[in-house]
Amino acid sequence: MEPINEVEERAQGVLESFANPSTFPHLILMILISGFLYLMMKIEFFGVDEKGSIIFLSLTISYIIAAIINPSKVGKLLLNVDHEGKGIFNFQYWKKSARVLLSIATICLIVSMLLITQLGEYNSKVIVFMSSLFLLMSLGQALSIIYGGIQYSNGRKLEVRESNSSRLATAFRAILIVLAFSPLVWWIEYTSGGSSEEITYLSFNWILQLGFLISLGLIVIFVDSVTSEKRRGESVDGRAVDRFMMFVIATCCWHLFSAWRRNPFVQDPSQTSILIEEGLLMSITIVLAVWSISNRGKAKGWKIFQGQSAMFWGVSFGYAYGGSIASLSSISGGFLDLVTITAMGHLITAVTIILMLPITIGLVGFVKSEDLASEEPMKQEQVGVRVDNEVGESEKPDFEDIVELVD
Repeated sequence: MEPINEVEERAQGVLESFANPSTFPHLILMILISGFLYLMMKIEFFGVDEKGSIIFLSLTISYIIAAIINPSKVGKLLLNVDHEGKGIFNFQYWKKSARVLLSIATICLIVSMLLITQLGEYNSKVIVFMSSLFLLMSLGQALSIIYGGIQYSNGRKLEVRESNSSRLATAFRAILIVLAFSPLVWWIEYTSGGSSEEITYLSFNWILQLGFLISLGLIVIFVDSVTSEKRRGESVDGRAVDRFMMFVIATCCWHLFSAWRRNPFVQDPSQTSILIEEGLLMSITIVLAVWSISNRGKAKGWKIFQGQSAMFWGVSFGYAYGGSIASLSSISGGFLDLVTITAMGHLITAVTIILMLPITIGLVGFVKSEDLASEEPMKQEQVGVRVDNEVGESEKPDFEDIVELVD
């Protein structure tokens, strides 16, 4: 088991990598380019649909190359902004950022030319390839959530404790999830813009909302029941496993909620609001993915998966995810818009999490033999102190009786 402060330092290091001014322009560029290319591919602006997929793929490959060369002196010079500790709110910073982004643009241009020349007549297949990545990206989100939860849970101090798997605890968890999502469901219904003339539709809609909340509670009960045996295993920190289970369940319910709010019976959200929401969710997913990559890289001693290089891997993941959505929307001829595609992605992620949880929960909270051995002397010492105190208290009345007899 890793020390708690080491895990906290890793999490802090990953967040610092994203907030670091030396690589901040790459994140801004990813958000702007992904949104712009999606809109251009959606309206098929001058046949940019197929070209857009090649650009997305080129950017994905370019940032993989950036992650590989970043640990070198040349990589740090070309890909990192020397902000001199002055932050981002000054002209010199953005002037230097232009040079860094020009380096990435040059790499992307070279990769694009190689793809176009080498693929030849198969250039039109790139959009199909990028569309197929959407399924992998959705599965990747589930994997990053599960792996991130495992790493964080096992990084905390573990000790053998019983899991709270009683029926009362299960009911409490289900009620907690339902109460947590009830205000969100109510807010969606409140902002759906219904009028008094649509009272029948709204009544039916409220029944659907109630059914959705009940289904979330049933999911909690189902997952709790199928994992109860593993949470009660020997040499297991049951409380840590319980926390991991609730984290995964809450994340799964959030993805189900995100898919549900895109249901045409519920609300017709705007493309802009969905684009902003997906940008935030993609950022969280990238942070988890980078954290997982950074942990694995540090364990293996691979510098290309640590520090700023891990951030470049995350940006590459972001371009692949954005490109898969844009390509799938374009290849469907507009039949699948951003709302429908992201709803499918959230549903795939949620189902994958539910299916993986009974298997992966056995990887959490296992107390190693050396940790058990280190706990035994402490327990024996505590028992010894307690016995000495009891003996001292038992002898004290006898001594007082002797004093009274002498008097």
